[in-house]
Amino acid sequence: MLRPHDEHPIVALASGSGPGAVGVIRLSGSQCWDVIKPCFGGKPVPTERLASLRIFRDPKTSEIIDDLVIIYFKGPRSFTGQDTVELYCHGGPFIIQRILGVLHSQGARPAVAGEFTKRALLNGKLDLTAAEGIKDLVEAQSRQQWLAGRQLYSGKLKLQIETLRKELIGAMAYLEAMIDFPDEGDTQHVGLGQVRSRLKDVSSKLGALISTFQSGRVASRGLMVAFAGAPNAGKSTLLNTLLEKQRAIVSPVAGTTRDYIEEACLIDGRLVRLVDTAGLRDTNDLVEREGVELSRKIMSEADVVISLNATDSSDHEREELAKITSSVSCPVLRVQTKADQGTPAWATGMIQISCETGVGLAGLRETLARLVDEHTGSLEEKPFLTSQRQQSALAMAMTSLERFASQDKSGAGHEMLAFELQEASRALSAVIGDVSHEDILDKVFSEFCIGK
Repeated sequence: MLRPHDEHPIVALASGSGPGAVGVIRLSGSQCWDVIKPCFGGKPVPTERLASLRIFRDPKTSEIIDDLVIIYFKGPRSFTGQDTVELYCHGGPFIIQRILGVLHSQGARPAVAGEFTKRALLNGKLDLTAAEGIKDLVEAQSRQQWLAGRQLYSGKLKLQIETLRKELIGAMAYLEAMIDFPDEGDTQHVGLGQVRSRLKDVSSKLGALISTFQSGRVASRGLMVAFAGAPNAGKSTLLNTLLEKQRAIVSPVAGTTRDYIEEACLIDGRLVRLVDTAGLRDTNDLVEREGVELSRKIMSEADVVISLNATDSSDHEREELAKITSSVSCPVLRVQTKADQGTPAWATGMIQISCETGVGLAGLRETLARLVDEHTGSLEEKPFLTSQRQQSALAMAMTSLERFASQDKSGAGHEMLAFELQEASRALSAVIGDVSHEDILDKVFSEFCIGK
């Protein structure tokens, strides 16, 4: 639901920052033409959806700032559902900042991250999954990230959620009939067996959708790859090598990396998030010890752990690393680093690499690309979850259905059973945008870029 401040005109650069041939500035909100009209000498609003060439002036000084193209979208036939003006000006930073400054002085507020898309959601132009899809499309660096955004924006997930919710509502209708009209002839044929049959199908489909989350998250966010190893095992060197830039400090001094470093990169066209962690060892240094604990936590959250043992590592270091990595639930790639210095007997069967000579790096990249494909290869034609928010909402719906089954088994009244179905329905509605808590929306849109 729109509130007064959601109607206030907002403005932002909608194209990329930095010099360019054309800059796109978007203005949206109630009476937004009144904000910009003085900049065009009081001329009337242009024909809707027709590009017009206009001279943009500073109303206070009459100085000409730019010759630009303007397109006016009358609400609700616009992206936000509100009156919207888009300016296509020359892309120099000075011109863009001058235009934005003038519009601010005319009463338009600078838009915050994701505010245009949020207004589109509140005006019913988008559902929340489509809004999340826009974010993935804008940020897409790889095909799998584009795929994640496309399936959300095209409404595949929304359609699946709506189908499940309709099934729940149908089951609720049976229960309501039994509650409200227990003695009516028309309800004599109604029984809990029909409700159970519907819910069994819903639970099955819901479980299948929840199971797509890990792969969908990889598609949207990239494969999380955590480096694990003793100090000076070559973790930071490998990070820099895969990134093809100096991102982490490499030093012969043990314990140089005390906090984790995370960087995204493309490996054979696949999005991967590389996480360099603190060296795993016993230490009396409080800061380094905290870094080691954080390393363990990151490994527990990773999609893949690369376990690194240097050619000159000690037996104790290898044993400790093997013990730690044996407890993680994701795949572990066991790698021998500094392979240019030789291949010890204990390294048999490991991936052997040398960042110094490049030996084995192509194979390691191929392995990481294959792991991405194993996650995302089955996602082409079906809806899937991409965010923790979506997964949590569906988990709540599943919990309500499980409580329904438990209470049904214990002979609970129809009112209690109906309550659980209502809770499940509300959880499904939250996925596509029936969100009553403003902080949830703020969290979703805070990760958007300005101007979207």
